[in-house]
Amino acid sequence: MDFFNKLGKKASETYQVTKEKTVKFSEEMKLKGKMNEAKNKITNLYEEIGEHVYHQYKTNTEEGKEEITAKCEEISKQFDEISKLETAILSLKEVKKCSQCGAEINQKDDFCPKCGKEQPKKVEVKVETQETQKDIQEAEVTEIKDVSKDANPNQEEE
Repeated sequence: MDFFNKLGKKASETYQVTKEKTVKFSEEMKLKGKMNEAKNKITNLYEEIGEHVYHQYKTNTEEGKEEITAKCEEISKQFDEISKLETAILSLKEVKKCSQCGAEINQKDDFCPKCGKEQPKKVEVKVETQETQKDIQEAEVTEIKDVSKDANPNQEEE
């Protein structure tokens, strides 16, 4: 009877591990899909900007400059979104990128096994994606500034 209990327990554990891996894989695929959508938007925006610039060239005018600026700002937003999605994917994989060589390394590593560079310490921050989905991500702390010595907003100027 003990054999069947152990077998059942082992099967249950295996199921849980498989379930967790499947959920992570599914979430990673969703994030990659969103990244591809953002990259496609960027490609379309580049094409639209090119058409506007060519139209300006052919007509020898400066019309549509505001439209081009708006499209460029949208491209910047899409690149920011891609960066957030990449961070979320790394977090799902429980890896990070080396600050020097860019190799994927374990989140807990203090030094890169590829280049030996010491890695910055991590702190948890909340990252919000375009769909207002909140994911807890890790961010690198590269500089800490003591703002208490700067102007205190509660103090009145004399």
